[in-house]
Amino acid sequence: MVGVRVFGRVGVGLGLVGLALVGVAPGVGAEQAGPAAEPVSEARQGLIYPGGASYPRVIRLSHSGDANGRVLATVGSVVNGDSVGIVLESTDGGATFQQVGMVADPAGAGGGGMCCGTLYELPRRVGALREGTLLWATTAGYKAPEAQRHTTQRLWQSRDHGRTWTFLSDIATSPNRYNAWEPELSVSRDGYLVVHWADESDKPHHDQKIVQVRSRNGITWTDRRDTVKNTDFFVRPGMPGVRQLADGTFLMVYEVCNLDEPLCGAYFRTSADGWDYGDPLDLGTGIRTADGKYPRHTPTITVSPTGAILLASEMLVNADGSHAPGNGRTLLVNDADGTGPWREVPAPVVVPDPDNEACRNFSPSIVASADGRRVLHVATDRVDGVCKAFYASGPIRPPR
Repeated sequence: MVGVRVFGRVGVGLGLVGLALVGVAPGVGAEQAGPAAEPVSEARQGLIYPGGASYPRVIRLSHSGDANGRVLATVGSVVNGDSVGIVLESTDGGATFQQVGMVADPAGAGGGGMCCGTLYELPRRVGALREGTLLWATTAGYKAPEAQRHTTQRLWQSRDHGRTWTFLSDIATSPNRYNAWEPELSVSRDGYLVVHWADESDKPHHDQKIVQVRSRNGITWTDRRDTVKNTDFFVRPGMPGVRQLADGTFLMVYEVCNLDEPLCGAYFRTSADGWDYGDPLDLGTGIRTADGKYPRHTPTITVSPTGAILLASEMLVNADGSHAPGNGRTLLVNDADGTGPWREVPAPVVVPDPDNEACRNFSPSIVASADGRRVLHVATDRVDGVCKAFYASGPIRPPR
């Protein structure tokens, strides 16, 4: 696929096919391209939620007083035909999870479609939102008929560690029938709540780009601007993820699809203040191991208390784009704030040899343990035609 121009979403779009099928019926979606999923050993990997599940996100609370240390996770699912966000909690460091809440957004009801939910704990007060408030942002309306479609990024809040949720605001609504995806939350150095997302609505100029807005209160959003884009219409930056490094620098990871090489590779860039990431036309720095391997599709990151950056992705490929031996079973680690080569460590959840498919290892999520020695990993795989989310923990091997 090197050098091929693709008009639809690469990686992201294939995953969204799977998201739309989650929990509908056994066998639905089983005809998606790619190798059949191998059986997953539940003795080794726990099922985080019994129903269909997609787009997992996991965090460890650190600004919530007595609740600090709890692990919160969300997955997208379908309940009684409506798209919802399932909220789960672990009080034993990620050994077991229980459902504690659900985000039942009316915009996800009636087949309108909701996906790409992200979970975030406020590290400081923003307007009336106190430190420790949980936020959940999602994309709604992408399945509406084109004549009525205006995809919206929506924001919800919880003040009781995920038990109950109230709607806060519409972050942004697509001005036309073209979709927008994958909101990502952060708080800038000067105290704004910032949201980045992948936007397809700027046609005919860009097939997709990453954009951003900010808010002083989580309700009113201003200062929309481009974050990452390209002069080539077909090049598609997307799937942004933001974490703050130990020195306060903000690191954003994202995929860039439809470059000649690599196809849907993972890139990163940094910001001193969490708002200005530099020239939007600068595609950033490609993520590579010492021998040239790179992550392909759906990169997500976490920062360990030791300062190490950990990255999960759908695929790991060799320098020539062929599947690496560790594809579907590897996380990448960087111990130098993103500079230099990344190293491989075993992924706690194994998804055998994913190949840019619906569901299988699509947008996994990771969080480091409180001591930085282990990583909790949540990833999806298809079982009997239904997308399921599995979790497991494993060591973060130190550099040699």
